[in-house]
Amino acid sequence: MDPTTNPTAPTSRWMAAARARESERADRLFDDPLAAALAGLEGFAWLERMESAARSDSPGLYPVIRTRFFDDFLLDACRRSGVRQVVLAAAGLDTRAFRLNWPPQVRLYEMDLPEVLDAKEEVIEAAGARAICERYTLRVDLSQEAWPEALLAVGYKPERPSVWLIEGLLFYLTRAAVDGLLEKVNVLTMTGSLLGLDVMNRGLFFSPVAWPMQAALA
Repeated sequence: MDPTTNPTAPTSRWMAAARARESERADRLFDDPLAAALAGLEGFAWLERMESAARSDSPGLYPVIRTRFFDDFLLDACRRSGVRQVVLAAAGLDTRAFRLNWPPQVRLYEMDLPEVLDAKEEVIEAAGARAICERYTLRVDLSQEAWPEALLAVGYKPERPSVWLIEGLLFYLTRAAVDGLLEKVNVLTMTGSLLGLDVMNRGLFFSPVAWPMQAALA
């Protein structure tokens, strides 16, 4: 099953390629042994295309820095705050379940479209990788109303603290869709829970700086 059927799949593969390249450095910020296989030749081609369009290595640096930042954020939530429920909304080709040193009893929930998670599972199974935490995959569409019920059905407990990550998604959504998603997260979390996300000012999309990369994505 090909993850490119998802409109965000090219960027997911591009991010995986950036993680794979970082993993080859002696002074790497993290090690992601699954990233190269997840990126495939297409992912590395996308990374090269975006860096060529930007005339800089920033398209590869941003996902690397973001990855390490949220790695630290999630582990800190579990180690310092005692959180044991981790939810990755729009998980895409994320591999944190396999490469981070999670404390005992962490339950990690990955949510994304069926075709995306199915494609990722093929790579994971071929590599023989095993999760370092209790990993649950939910094949759901976050734009639909029913995904909270699916999360509850696999054992998520809203009355317990949790940490959520919404990475690389919100700038693809309308304001109404963002509000709707965050409202659902709010209902599913108790006081003391944590939320990590990345957003971009809409003005970036109209900036001349972004035009070459937008053209490359077209």
